[in-house]
Amino acid sequence: MALAFMERNDAYADAKVCIIPVPYEATVCFRQGTKNGPAALLRASYEVEDYDIELEREVIEEGFHVMEPLRITDGEKPENVVEAVRSIVSKVYKDDKIPVVIGGEHSVSVGPVQALKDEDISVLHLDAHSDLRNEFEGSKYSHACAARRMRELVDSVAQVGIRSATRECMEYLDSIGKKDTMFFGRDYDIDEILEILGERVYITLDMDGFDSSLVPAVGTPQPGGLLWQDFMDICKAVGKEKEIIGFDVVELAPINDNPASDLVAAKALYKLAGFALFPEEL
Repeated sequence: MALAFMERNDAYADAKVCIIPVPYEATVCFRQGTKNGPAALLRASYEVEDYDIELEREVIEEGFHVMEPLRITDGEKPENVVEAVRSIVSKVYKDDKIPVVIGGEHSVSVGPVQALKDEDISVLHLDAHSDLRNEFEGSKYSHACAARRMRELVDSVAQVGIRSATRECMEYLDSIGKKDTMFFGRDYDIDEILEILGERVYITLDMDGFDSSLVPAVGTPQPGGLLWQDFMDICKAVGKEKEIIGFDVVELAPINDNPASDLVAAKALYKLAGFALFPEEL
């Protein structure tokens, strides 16, 4: 894996954004390949232009450091990976940098929320799936349980782009009085999303939150998802009205000779970093 984002890797001390590759794949249940997501995203980033049209600046000049990928042994339990990610994100945040986790399956996203939960954060969860199972295939830290674990850690979570859920998931959401915090497909209201979220926001972007016509390279694709402009409108509004303190981009499962999804992931990362760094420009 080439350790560079957009062909550069600034020194850790000089960077405002720290990218943490987590090539973990153990609990996926359909297409394989999310362990290759971080490398594909970084490779595609070489085709992202430095100049951000909306912000009218070269965001990359703020300094982006790519850390060594998390070392994961075969068969590692997801809870152990979550703990390792928590520890790294905690250090990065304490060093006054924006932590950006790139995966890897969605289970890894629980780690950053554990690390940042005492910072009075809320979570914006962009995904095709509710991920609210309490347990899946014997694990409470399966990718299918990621949002359930996040909701247990923080009070305010807005789930957007959802097109797939179980009865168990919806009954759980009803039992905690949070049914109105889930938005299905492209049927969302930005003002309502902003009302749910607190002042400090962590964003978890599962790439299957996008429509499968735009991003087919995911483990569990679903039709009817967010288009690029939906993503931009939602995240620009969050960046303008809130403080984005960290985010992740997960569940990219690259397809050989079809790099479009990889490029969407890389560009989404760059846009989110810009929104976090320059909210006054939005």
